[in-house]
Amino acid sequence: MVNSAMSQRVVLMENLSSSEYILREGERPQRVLKDINLQINKAEIWGIIGTSGFEIKLLLEIMANIRPYESGRCVLIERGMMRLKRVILKHIFYIGNSDMLYNTMNVLEFLMLATAKWKMDVVERQEQIFELIIKVGLGHLSLTPIGLLTREEKAVVTLVAAAYSDAQMIVFNLPEYELDSILIEVIAGMSDFIKEQEKTLIVATPICTLIEKACTHIAVLAEGRLIHQGLVEDFRYQYDKVEIIIKDEDLKGTKEALRGILSNHQVVAEDNRLLIKGEASLPSDLEMIYKKIIESGYIPQSMEKNGKTVEYALEEFMRQYDLSE
Repeated sequence: MVNSAMSQRVVLMENLSSSEYILREGERPQRVLKDINLQINKAEIWGIIGTSGFEIKLLLEIMANIRPYESGRCVLIERGMMRLKRVILKHIFYIGNSDMLYNTMNVLEFLMLATAKWKMDVVERQEQIFELIIKVGLGHLSLTPIGLLTREEKAVVTLVAAAYSDAQMIVFNLPEYELDSILIEVIAGMSDFIKEQEKTLIVATPICTLIEKACTHIAVLAEGRLIHQGLVEDFRYQYDKVEIIIKDEDLKGTKEALRGILSNHQVVAEDNRLLIKGEASLPSDLEMIYKKIIESGYIPQSMEKNGKTVEYALEEFMRQYDLSE
């Protein structure tokens, strides 16, 4: 039973602290990362988010064996960590930039090159690759020269190559990249493919939608510590208190009217809309809320049920910790 559990484990960090320090005015130097405890298993897709892109990037660099750490323990796929750092281990595919591709090739040609060692007929292999990139929403770029792609598009093409590699663990460490909705959907599709291959993907990102669509697990890093880790679904339902989203031209008037009607709820104006918040720990009663609004005779232009998002959950979680995103 113990051996079975160990075989599922891909990353194990215990009481890990980084070698890097940060100096704040009037304070003693503090380690950038401290007392990190984290376990990541086979076929899990983790999104790492937090208040500092530098902290997140450093954590994933340590995971990939690029950076040393000062104290604690880090085990990767039960093989331990090499003493020689800045060496990417064979069982890890690390994506830390988008410069690993050949600019003169198109996307399909590059992926054919990346899978050249496969013992498969060339035509069959090309069909299989083409089928995947169409399925995940990358088909429109299949014949585009890589030199014409944006850095974000190149990074996602690299992720496809990583999924086809022998690596058991893929680290996508580009929190500074601005991924649009199309590329987020592509990464979500690749996440499903990576899970099917029983591989593990770890993504550093500030984009809540990416975590929501592509990840099974979330870890929140703030002030050098992991302050939350667990299933994305649990995080959404535990912390997202928004029940209904209302849009109306007269936000101020609508807000005042709803405050009187829904005295047991918070009514918050945000981004040209009103959020009706309940208590996340209590079951929501949407029927009662709708009924009260309609019976009052005040009908907003639109009302929609909130689907419980990572964005709203993270806002509430950070508010509870008195931290800004």
